[in-house]
Amino acid sequence: MATRALIAGAGITPATSPRKQRSSSLELVQEAVWAALEHSGAAPSSLDGIVIGNIDGFEGTVLGAKHVVRRLGLGTELPVSILNTGGTTGGNLIQVAARQVRSGDRHRVLCVGGPTFFGAEDLQSAINTNSPMVVEQPLGMGAYHMGAFYPSAYAERFGATVEDFAVSAVQDHEHASRNPYAHLRNTLTVEDVVSAKPLSSPMTMAMVCPVSTSANALLVTSESGAAGLRPVPVLIRAMATSSDPYLGGGKNDFAVMENLAILARKVYQLADVRNPREEIDVVEVFSPYAPMQPMQLEALGFAPPGGGIDLIRSGATRIDGDLPVNLSGGPLCTNAGVAGELAPYVYVALQLMGDAPEVMQVPGARRGLAHGTGGTFFQFENLAILERQERA
Repeated sequence: MATRALIAGAGITPATSPRKQRSSSLELVQEAVWAALEHSGAAPSSLDGIVIGNIDGFEGTVLGAKHVVRRLGLGTELPVSILNTGGTTGGNLIQVAARQVRSGDRHRVLCVGGPTFFGAEDLQSAINTNSPMVVEQPLGMGAYHMGAFYPSAYAERFGATVEDFAVSAVQDHEHASRNPYAHLRNTLTVEDVVSAKPLSSPMTMAMVCPVSTSANALLVTSESGAAGLRPVPVLIRAMATSSDPYLGGGKNDFAVMENLAILARKVYQLADVRNPREEIDVVEVFSPYAPMQPMQLEALGFAPPGGGIDLIRSGATRIDGDLPVNLSGGPLCTNAGVAGELAPYVYVALQLMGDAPEVMQVPGARRGLAHGTGGTFFQFENLAILERQERA
């Protein structure tokens, strides 16, 4: 039987704009790593691996993670796995670490998510080059245009309006206003979102994530590796990744997130989740564009097709609702690249440990869902079900 993998420590730094950061990117990573070790109570000498990620092309150097690990102060003998899967890098870090632990090869592996957007002078131009070169780039298509495909198709099928899509932006900002680690902590109204600068219909500037800088880290352990550590451990009950065609023309339907729905069914089966709305206590989805969130909630089985916006409007996804979603504010309020993609796993783990900031802690949270996505048309997904493990 494979060894079970658990999360037994988390560290996260407050986020800000790269133009306002007072610590170097290396210092932020060091702060997150040592915060995770302090939270867990694990000694650096007890680690037997590091998994770290970077996104080449968005950073100031190629394979920047290779150089960061040498300066963490954790010694020179630790095996290092460097991951680069583009926008999904952060979420996939925990997938790699958990597999290393489950194999029995390692017992305490540190996942490190650093800031990504510190190197590109014109970040939007760099991100726009991700669009496929065969057709999309010659058409002048950039990240905003590709991000608008989903809500445009969704609006056509279900009659959603710009005001409807603004609801998730308002809620995420409200949640972020209580999160001491969030970058954007201002609250918005629906009118604020609707009247913001138009980008690509139906999206406005207020529906798009900021460029943030922060870092975070998670300690993934075996059951024996979690023994004696401070936090209540969190079991990685089930996890998986999936991918869709790279070219937009290869996708079947932009009005629904089919790839995520398929992945969710697989992960729910592995975790023996029969009714996700009733069995999951807290959710963090990666929705850097506000209109993505209701579509993701539908794909995850929390609402019927076309019902995601009504679910958010109902108040169910607020901190006092029965399905709290993105209590961190999500990537719409903080997106630091690799760190931003690892953040859903960090926040869900803290919630289940009972160690989230008090103003955003869900009382009695036992099971959570963490999600990440990336790609020009969000072709790539990662997903995990995490569970609190009470000590005997």
